[in-house]
Amino acid sequence: MGNNYSEISKKIQEAGRKILSEGKVERIIGFGRGEFTGQITPIFVTESERAEELLFTPECDMMLAKYLLDYKGSKTGIVAKPCDTRAITVYLAEELIKREEVYIIGINDCEGLEENDACDECGVRNPVVADEEIGKPRSEDVDAEIEDDLEGMSSEERFEYFQKEFARCIRCYACREACFVCACDECFVDSNQPQWVGNSIGKRDNFTFHLMRVMHMAGRCINCGACEQACPEGINMRALTKHLYRVAKEVYQFEPGLDPEEKTLFATYKLNDSEQGFLD
Repeated sequence: MGNNYSEISKKIQEAGRKILSEGKVERIIGFGRGEFTGQITPIFVTESERAEELLFTPECDMMLAKYLLDYKGSKTGIVAKPCDTRAITVYLAEELIKREEVYIIGINDCEGLEENDACDECGVRNPVVADEEIGKPRSEDVDAEIEDDLEGMSSEERFEYFQKEFARCIRCYACREACFVCACDECFVDSNQPQWVGNSIGKRDNFTFHLMRVMHMAGRCINCGACEQACPEGINMRALTKHLYRVAKEVYQFEPGLDPEEKTLFATYKLNDSEQGFLD
């Protein structure tokens, strides 16, 4: 990051203290150190005196946007990395949250976070939407390419590859919990009428979970890497999602999370649509 982390943290604290004391928000969702572990973790600040607990470091790798869904109907502040602002933009486009209920403290010039390979493929380093920006914005565009792990593989090779990857899955659903796209009131894996996925851990049910989940994400995933960061088994979670991200960009010139007024890729339907089908 071109900006100093200590300075960024101080400015976040100042901004947080101000909007809490002025009553602009009821709480701020941000990053701070855990009381017992000392590790960076999401924190929820409701008093201006506690704004000094807000921090920003290279360890702030969790996506905070999903917590906004827990506070609908009240004004909430959030410390948002550029990827968080893209997630918020998707929520706004899908009308899952209201713009007037969110105060966004955006972080400028993000160079990526520790041990997150998705950051190397990110071309958005300033907030997409914000009420207040912290740090100097990056003036030049970032030329980043999506490295598609499936490019050049035959269908047989892909099947064999994912058999090995998903065989390690223990169905802990950490990927689902970390992903901002996974925001359904009831996940299909929790449904028993009908039951889409069995309770066992095996090839068939593991495949069903991952393939059905990723199809919900087409045209909505922003390739933030949160799922991969959360996976305790080190599964290449992004192999499918970033492939769909690249296809959406190349075929439809569509990137999710850039415009709150633009519906996500499959949010509209036309019977006589002349565009190529996503699975064609």
